[in-house]
Amino acid sequence: MDITQLTRKILDRRARPTDPLRIVQAGHPALRRTAVDARDRLEPELLGELVRAMALTMREAPGVGLAAPQVGLPLRLFVIEDRYAGEDGDPEDRLLERTPVPLRALLDPVVEPLGDERVYAWEGCLSVDGWSSIVARSRRVRLTALELLGDGRMREVDEEHVGWPARILQHETDHLAGTLCHDVSVPRSFIETGYVHHYADLPEAVRRLRLTGEITSLGEGEVRISGPARR
Repeated sequence: MDITQLTRKILDRRARPTDPLRIVQAGHPALRRTAVDARDRLEPELLGELVRAMALTMREAPGVGLAAPQVGLPLRLFVIEDRYAGEDGDPEDRLLERTPVPLRALLDPVVEPLGDERVYAWEGCLSVDGWSSIVARSRRVRLTALELLGDGRMREVDEEHVGWPARILQHETDHLAGTLCHDVSVPRSFIETGYVHHYADLPEAVRRLRLTGEITSLGEGEVRISGPARR
């Protein structure tokens, strides 16, 4: 089955066009495949239908990003959006430099780390529902991609992002290479999401979860480390 046929099959599984798509869970082969390039892969009408369905699915989950492999389609495409950021002045949001992210659909993204600053934070994944782990991400990245705009036009983008938006981009791009966030997390930090609030201060997580490696150098209230990565 080619990508067009598979896309149509995935979309047609819904009882109604306003229903979300099924988000596949860890163990589904699409999450471990290397996705194929999206440029010129689907007809514009079908691509637009897919993106709208993915955006609806992301919002209803809810999440801040959704990659095509997460709905069973090994295509280099994801949607992102964070409408919550900045609403309540949460100190953790400030630490993570969380800023609003508009709804975007990005094809064939390449995310390049910039600088040597890494930020440690809890991450979850809609395809590993109910679980979280601590993941180090580059604080600043360069994004190159093809963006599908709301009017159906395409544009090439070449941008820099920092903080929370950079984390989202790295997480979703990993999906396109068959990598889950928990694959690259701090060892021993994989926990049920309901427990995360007990470990909001990462040094406390280090102590109570007996974490090792670079994360042990974080001080109280710190999430950022500079310099060559070390284990």
